Amino acid sequence: MKPATLIATTLYLFFMFGVLAAQQQEANQQMTAHPMPMHGHEPAASVRLSYQDLTKTAAMLETARNATAKYQDVRVAEAEGFRAIGPDVPGMGIHFVGPHRNSFDIAHPDILLYEKNPSAPSGFSLVGVSYLLNAETDTDGQPKNPPFPKLLATWHRHSNLCVFPDRSVRTDLSQGDCTTQGGRFSALTQWMVHAWIWKDSPDGVFSPTNPDVQ
Repeated sequence: MKPATLIATTLYLFFMFGVLAAQQQEANQQMTAHPMPMHGHEPAASVRLSYQDLTKTAAMLETARNATAKYQDVRVAEAEGFRAIGPDVPGMGIHFVGPHRNSFDIAHPDILLYEKNPSAPSGFSLVGVSYLLNAETDTDGQPKNPPFPKLLATWHRHSNLCVFPDRSVRTDLSQGDCTTQGGRFSALTQWMVHAWIWKDSPDGVFSPTNPDVQ
């Protein structure tokens, strides 16, 4: 397995542990415990998101949709080198990892997200895309200068992952133990974000998981 493919593989496999889903659930619980007022004109917290931020992000996502429309037939994706990694996970579907790219390119996602659909070509429907980002960590715990506004998209990355040839993963091994047992160790993965541009997520286009993906 190439190092670049390893990075994408480890990101995906770690997501299966449900860490991000748990974070989303906690956030929803906090919103329930502190609901917004139904009436009145109390001042809301300042949100520094400009009209330009919104229009630029919408244009980028439209570019991504146009560029990935051909992948609605999974056979096209496979012909271009995308390969399924890991099992079918509710809320995330099946990740098809593509050829490695050295930099972020909105028209060329690193991963295509599919769900099973008997009526679709080859039994899969495209539901979203995923991007990887190699960037330093900013003071807010997010990548510096991300391509999407931080108030819209939250990126994630993980550390100390051991991936084995059968694509299973463990997080309880040291680098030495991982290597001894035939695995490949990742001290720190790249940043990752999902964009549900082919099947709307009720939790938002950049939500870590999509509850409507079965």
